[in-house]
Amino acid sequence: MSELATLHAALTATIREAIPELASVDAHAVAGNASPLPALRHGIVRMVADAAPRDGRSVLIATFEADITPDNANPEARLQGCVLAGQLMDLLRQQLWGLDFVEASRNVQAQFEGAGWTVRWDQPVLLGEVQWQWPDQPPGSLMLGFAPDTGAGNEALYHAPEDLA
Repeated sequence: MSELATLHAALTATIREAIPELASVDAHAVAGNASPLPALRHGIVRMVADAAPRDGRSVLIATFEADITPDNANPEARLQGCVLAGQLMDLLRQQLWGLDFVEASRNVQAQFEGAGWTVRWDQPVLLGEVQWQWPDQPPGSLMLGFAPDTGAGNEALYHAPEDLA
């Protein structure tokens, strides 16, 4: 499964669990598909390439949009939509969706539009595999020494960067 498909699935599952007041949570589907209300439909509406981390991966800033449709049979439908939008905004704070290939969500905004609310945010996604760019120097060959314990005879005092984390 691609990173974007995995992200969509994680997003759907996390929102369903975190906001049980929503009767349905799905990725944007075919128009005319009726769902129980209140409902949330989400999807990517924009993508922009960002600076790569220099490890062989690409960074894609995916702008997501979630449309929240309240239950219009509820006399407090507009307030219901507002509360649900606020809950989603809270959930989106620094959200990683339990995935190691995304960075924290950012630029979260909500706006009332027509009969419902639209929440929009940016989610940086790391695409591809980490690649070691120095074939003559295998991973783990870099060692760090700290003055004054450096130079010949002090090699045993050097540390691998991964041991310092």
